[in-house]
Amino acid sequence: MKEEYKKLKKLIERADNILIITHRGPDFDAFASSLILKSYINTFYPKKNVVFKTKQNPSQKIPLMDEITIVQEFNIENEELVIIMDAGGWGMCVQKGDTIQVTKAKVAIIDHHLTKGIQADVVINDQMSSTTEQILDFCMSVEKRYKITPAVSILGQIGIVYDTGRFAYDNTTPHTYEMMAKLTSVYRLNIEEFEYKSAKFPASSLTPIKVYIENIHIIGDMAYTYINKKDIESLGITQIGINGAYEFVRDNIIRYIQGVHWGFILKPSSTVQNEWKVSFRSSKEYQEVATVAEALGGGGHQYASAAVVVAQEGDKAAEIVLNAINKVLTSQPSSHPSSDPQAL
Repeated sequence: MKEEYKKLKKLIERADNILIITHRGPDFDAFASSLILKSYINTFYPKKNVVFKTKQNPSQKIPLMDEITIVQEFNIENEELVIIMDAGGWGMCVQKGDTIQVTKAKVAIIDHHLTKGIQADVVINDQMSSTTEQILDFCMSVEKRYKITPAVSILGQIGIVYDTGRFAYDNTTPHTYEMMAKLTSVYRLNIEEFEYKSAKFPASSLTPIKVYIENIHIIGDMAYTYINKKDIESLGITQIGINGAYEFVRDNIIRYIQGVHWGFILKPSSTVQNEWKVSFRSSKEYQEVATVAEALGGGGHQYASAAVVVAQEGDKAAEIVLNAINKVLTSQPSSHPSSDPQAL
């Protein structure tokens, strides 16, 4: 058994009150891995009080979602152990008004992103395909009696499929396929149907999609876009509409422009004034966007990363990101000559 697995198991055994949290705007990997961990603790340590808190529900129904506790703020209560899932630290989890980051409790981090300077009592990160794969490996390693239930099987498949792009990303390994084989032997999820439902966006996203497309800028082999608050207000755009548009443009437009291999997109925070989330994407083995995200205090995978910047408007936030890109490309020249820092 891995040493870090032993350490986390001991922390769980010693704590009576356990809090699980994940990053802002949790994705399916974050939800799946957190619910799998909560299920594990509930099963083998039924007397413990374990709570999984987030500020929003998943975009569609998933198993065990009634185990999610929705809160407005992450505040200190009686927790003796805080487990951060799918994030490298407090920075990607907390917002203004939260106090949990100054807790006296023990802190464990379970993640799979490339994040530097992580500080916690235990850090589990073997850079697997997903935090879902990582937590399943933990559960199967530390408890011989562990059995995959149909609910865990579905959650596991959702988390892994989501974070590997249906096994298209380079984070997919033989271990990932082995884990999927174990999961599908219990229950075989209709991935096509799940992804079809997940890919749908509300009609309210049509207007912000148009705005995002109109704001696309292309510099060499990179494209970026943003939406301004003045457009949101004048066009009556909702946060739900922005979220759907943001994901659609990021995943289906930015890198599908001929000659473009990488780029970024920005959206305003729904809770923090003048905060903007920036998401980076790059074609495989092209531009390591994780270095740019790290320069902005974020992180992620080599070719899929995110960060947060502070600015009054979307176009100003884009300028901050462009300056960070310029510094990174200047200090670490890309092997691809079309990525010209002078053009930024």
